Amino acid sequence: MILYNYPALLTTWWLMLGANTVRWWREQELIWDSSDTGLRAPANVRMFATNHTLEVADVSAADSGNYICQVVRPEPWGPLNQIHAIEVQFAPTVTPLPDSGEIEVKLNDEAAFGCLATGMPQPIITWTFQGKKLQLLTNRENISFTVTSKAMEGEYQCIANNGVGEPAVASVFLRIIYPPEVTTEKLWIHTAPGSRIDLSCTVHANPDATVEWYRQDAVIDERPRIMKHRNNDKYSLIIRNVRKEDFGYFTCKAKNSVGTGQQTMHLSGIANPAVLKKTPHQTDEGSFTLVWQVDSYSAIYEYSLLFRIHSGEGKSPNEWTKLVIPADTYSPGPLHSQSYTLTGLKASTIYEATVLSRNPFGWSRPSQILKFTTAGSDVNEDEKKSQEQMEEEKEEIEEGDAIDGETNIQNIISGNLADIVN
Repeated sequence: MILYNYPALLTTWWLMLGANTVRWWREQELIWDSSDTGLRAPANVRMFATNHTLEVADVSAADSGNYICQVVRPEPWGPLNQIHAIEVQFAPTVTPLPDSGEIEVKLNDEAAFGCLATGMPQPIITWTFQGKKLQLLTNRENISFTVTSKAMEGEYQCIANNGVGEPAVASVFLRIIYPPEVTTEKLWIHTAPGSRIDLSCTVHANPDATVEWYRQDAVIDERPRIMKHRNNDKYSLIIRNVRKEDFGYFTCKAKNSVGTGQQTMHLSGIANPAVLKKTPHQTDEGSFTLVWQVDSYSAIYEYSLLFRIHSGEGKSPNEWTKLVIPADTYSPGPLHSQSYTLTGLKASTIYEATVLSRNPFGWSRPSQILKFTTAGSDVNEDEKKSQEQMEEEKEEIEEGDAIDGETNIQNIISGNLADIVN
């Protein structure tokens, strides 16, 4: 092996054979002939006349190959050949594939890219992603994989190293394109006539999406009372001086060349679900006091408190008992508080309760079910422990799952509470 820019000396033993002519070949190209003074050797090649040694100066990658010294003898002898090899070591170079160094792939499609490395010795290829080495089974120039996550987007580097000079690096940036993903903090939004409300959605998409707001199925146009606003990925629909006719369903719909996405929000004057709590340190075996708070911009007319004995896991639920409780008409809102003491309860028994509230726009969704245990010496410890664990989980009740079944939920929201009691 010869290092880059160093000279190489190739010698022959033609004088010992009494030859008439010596020729030098580089692969298939004749570069010097002792009998042809008109043949011009390459600029970095010269011949020593005394022994016909060939010198290759300032070697480069182009000088690598087999050099053949051919000794031409008089008849009846034929020519003799001696082969020399020059292998020039040089630092690696690498170029990305594709040449642009960028590739776009749809989410869940296959990404395939690579690099082209040269160098002597042949470089060893490693790949990194975002600065971390990829654990591949083999050191290869081309890689392919299925894009299963947007987290796979970023810079992939092909590093070529052969121990000569510094490693060479080429980068390919993988850009993942995907349809719009639309999210919102709240699917149900409480307000009241005369208020100002901000409906918002967050849109992530590549390429960028066009976003429109719809009410029912009609595009919403801006006007003095209704404005649209964008802040980076957040899109807002601002309604000033809300009117009763504004209540209903609003949809944030986004579209790009890959697909569409949307999220629908319900704007309503109905109160938010109550937050139901129990007061601590209750010692009366036959009664229990519950307290709750309701967020409502409008006045609360009344509450419906439902309670029943907890039936236990795997058993059919007991029937609800319903109490209608007048609201405190002096509560200024928007936070309304109420308490109520249930009497005639069984001692040492686990109960569950939920509460709904009614304002001028109808009945709210039910609160999260609250479990409580009446005082007494015969409380089952396993049941009590189970109750406490369930309370700690604090799972939110979506769309009224606190009551048995979707039909019952709709009955509650419409105010027809009798159907779930009987």
